[in-house]
Amino acid sequence: MKGNTIGGVNSYTAAAALTEGTIVKFSGSTDSDGLPTVTPTTAANDAAIGVAVRGCASGEKCAIALFGAFNGTVLVLSGGAITVGAQIAADGTATAADTDVIIGRALSAASGEGVPVEIASQVGQVK
Repeated sequence: MKGNTIGGVNSYTAAAALTEGTIVKFSGSTDSDGLPTVTPTTAANDAAIGVAVRGCASGEKCAIALFGAFNGTVLVLSGGAITVGAQIAADGTATAADTDVIIGRALSAASGEGVPVEIASQVGQVK
C-alpha cells in the first residue's frame, strides 16, 4: 500500500541485491506498483533513506527501516573503520567532507569495511 509505513519500516522493491544492514537510496526507477525502488548507496553524499532490515535479491520486496521514522537503533554495514560516537555518512563511513550526508551516530565501533555497526539514526542531512 502506498504511503503505509508501520513502525518506521516500509517495503520497497530492491533494484539490486541487498545485504542486511545495507544503507539504501531511491534508485530513480519504479516497480510494477509505481513505487520507487531502492539501491545501495555508493557515496557519502548520497540521499540515503534507510537501511535494509534483512537481505533480499534484486526484484524482491525488502523491508527498509526509514531514517527518522524507525523507532530504535539499526545495524548498518560499515564502509571503513569507525569509532564509537562518530557521525556516520550515507556510505557507512565516518563523515569527513562538508558535503557528507549524516545518517546517524555510531554506538559501536568497526575495525574496517563490512562490519555491522549499531547507530542511532536520523533523517539524512548534509554535514
